[in-house]
Amino acid sequence: MSIQSTEEHIDPETRLTAQFININVSSVNPASADFKIRLNSTDYNDLCNKVSGPILNVRNVVFHQTLTERFEEAFKEEVRQNGLYTTDREREECIGCLYALSDVKISKLCDERSVGDCKHCLCRPMWCMRCIAKWFANRQDQGSPEKWLAGKAPCPTCRSKFCLRDVQFIAS
Repeated sequence: MSIQSTEEHIDPETRLTAQFININVSSVNPASADFKIRLNSTDYNDLCNKVSGPILNVRNVVFHQTLTERFEEAFKEEVRQNGLYTTDREREECIGCLYALSDVKISKLCDERSVGDCKHCLCRPMWCMRCIAKWFANRQDQGSPEKWLAGKAPCPTCRSKFCLRDVQFIAS
């Protein structure tokens, strides 16, 4: 089995993107014909758990396996537009995953300090982008993923409410 390519399709009703993986299956038995599988990328892990041999990705095809992974990419792209947070503090390990360095800071940037639901977070940078994006996604209405980027979530540490516009990457 080898992954050949991916295709993305947008559902016109929900406006959600679905990614499909095209997999070639070659038999070791010369009497059996090769065939192709077209699989939703969110079902890839289920396929891996059911087949006994490896699934090769020799073309290094990139695909998102879950809705959360797709959200993480969109979240990261939006945060890149928020500017950089500068600090003299040495970065620490993320307290969410304990292996990546903290690379984001939550600071109220979306409105004036006293306007809106978002609050100023006084926590030092303790989270990596991947963990804060997962945290944010898990605090949204799971039935409406198309609204996640417009949502709000509490800071994982101090519980100050923040939105996507309040997250900044830390300048290296």
